[in-house]
Amino acid sequence: MLSYRAMTHKDLPQLAAIEQEAGPHPWNQKHYRDSIDSGYLCTVAECEGKIVAQGVVMLAANEASLLILTVARAEQGKGYGVAILNQLIEDSSQRADTLFLEVRESNQKAFNLYLKAGFSEIGRRKNYYPAGKGHKAEDAIVMALDLSITD
Repeated sequence: MLSYRAMTHKDLPQLAAIEQEAGPHPWNQKHYRDSIDSGYLCTVAECEGKIVAQGVVMLAANEASLLILTVARAEQGKGYGVAILNQLIEDSSQRADTLFLEVRESNQKAFNLYLKAGFSEIGRRKNYYPAGKGHKAEDAIVMALDLSITD
């Protein structure tokens, strides 16, 4: 059964390991430490005592920004991404009217997840994401969800 809790400093090594496997531009322990220390909404999803997904939301001025959402590579395809996203939306809706995010143009899987959750594309940031050697920078799709109408 999936459960949620606040991220702690003790989780940092495991979170960094999950990130290293997840993609080409992973967050490191410092990113998570800074988020926890800044009072961001930092949530982990656990199944049988093991972290399977995580997300970080920055809250400011009645707005929320989803900074990162990651599902452990071995746990992908089991619905954990949808589950933690829904939890983050619920938690954010108690403190903000709108939840924003940016997603890589090439990350169709994440883009579709956000669309199904009710997010709408509101713009693009040209060449926002850095690229690996020999590749050009990638656009970010900016998305938003009106939290005042979520239940």
